[in-house]
Amino acid sequence: MTNPPLGSWHRLESRTVFRNRWLQVDIDRVRLPDGRDYEYTVIRRDRHGAAVLARDEQGRVLLQQEFRYPVGQVIWQLPGGLIDAAETPLAAARRELSEETGYVADRWQLLGVFWDNPALEDMEVHIFLAEGVRRDGREQRDEAEWVRCEWKDLAWVKAQVRAGVIRDRVVIAALGFLCAMSHNSA
Repeated sequence: MTNPPLGSWHRLESRTVFRNRWLQVDIDRVRLPDGRDYEYTVIRRDRHGAAVLARDEQGRVLLQQEFRYPVGQVIWQLPGGLIDAAETPLAAARRELSEETGYVADRWQLLGVFWDNPALEDMEVHIFLAEGVRRDGREQRDEAEWVRCEWKDLAWVKAQVRAGVIRDRVVIAALGFLCAMSHNSA
């Protein structure tokens, strides 16, 4: 068996089949590296995402519980959301932390950036570590955000990931970035 060619794909044409305020769905006709044409569905995003791994002085992590309609479950997740057009990823992370949780932070560090689902869409998510966290009381959630926040020990979070209870890709990516920073951090 020979290895397949790994060159880039060339878009021959693209047609938008759906668009709303969150995303655009395109059907692209592409030319594969071996010369064949192929039809590919792509979700394109106008805005990327930002999420926050907030840690308090005891090393606990601020998690949210929220019902997520597509999976039909209440899940554990990090505060975060979409980056507005005039915002930097850091400004969006600061805003999302305050709006969703009522907390602000003194120290911020970019943990990393990942593609949300590169087989399907072009969205990037920027994950920030926030420390020196304190309440500011300015929660301002969107109409469809029904969120409960809880501080959890990092060991508890890791155990829930291992047990398959926490399955959110942003939480898992944040733990991976934290681990990659330093073997002492995670």
